[in-house]
Amino acid sequence: MRPPFTGAFVARRRPAVVKRALPGLPYSLDDGLGFRRIESDGRRQIEILTLAPVLANHPIVERAIRDRASRYANLEMRSFAPVRRLERTGAALQICTELPPGVRLLHLLAHLESTREVVPEPALFELASLIINAVASLHAWPGGFAHGAINPAHVLVTTDGRVVLTDGVFGAGLEALQRNREALWKEFRLAMPPAANLARFDQQTDVAQMGAVILAVLLRRPLLLAEYPRGVGDLVVTATESVSERLSSASGPTVRMWLQAALQIHQRLAFRSAVEAQRLFSELPTIRDSRSEGAMALHVLISTVCEEPIAKAR
Repeated sequence: MRPPFTGAFVARRRPAVVKRALPGLPYSLDDGLGFRRIESDGRRQIEILTLAPVLANHPIVERAIRDRASRYANLEMRSFAPVRRLERTGAALQICTELPPGVRLLHLLAHLESTREVVPEPALFELASLIINAVASLHAWPGGFAHGAINPAHVLVTTDGRVVLTDGVFGAGLEALQRNREALWKEFRLAMPPAANLARFDQQTDVAQMGAVILAVLLRRPLLLAEYPRGVGDLVVTATESVSERLSSASGPTVRMWLQAALQIHQRLAFRSAVEAQRLFSELPTIRDSRSEGAMALHVLISTVCEEPIAKAR
């Protein structure tokens, strides 16, 4: 069983080579949550996240994380990584999560950017569909469940062709920090919808975060720190122009409208949940006509990235 890839959000145009964590050694995803390590008991793989002090030393945040973990413990979803335990040892708070073998989307995108590997458009749309379906399956669960921390570091593409959302117990805790939109992007790389007041981590926020993830997929690279939120409109145009060039001139505008609604660039037309976004995305001609081709090409891509040489985690 291979441990998942690790690395960092990329602040420059050319990322470093993808690195995979060695079991037991700490690594960071540069997502503001803390440092991680992988342990295995031979049957399953457990990721142990030691929370950053800004979260671990905040009693209200800890209570919110514990409440969320307890509430989400009974979610029987293959697209949601289960938290197995939370442990407090002095000043340290650790979150232990069971993970299937696979590659973090963050590192898959870094691989595409650094190698310039040519990936057929259907593979990207198949990947986008899997991500949207994973978020929609959470939103469809009765009770108004939301993730709250969706970004490429917290999307795991498994070796058997699924998408699993990780780090899903932090939304309420991050909301308790009362950061604004710019601070949440800078500290935790979380896209947030425009809001007159402090951010709320609900299903509509999940949709905005999901939209930013899909935008990165279509761009074939992680978003840069300076590109969000002010530059996101231009990025949508860039991403969808390339879709028009590679597929058909009609595909770009329809995908552009979907991204604008997901990213909530125009509030009046914004999706309210991933279930709504999923329905409209599945109706795009680009998606309907290329699922089997896309699934095959995506499988090849995942296999390629999972064969990256092991390197010492940073």
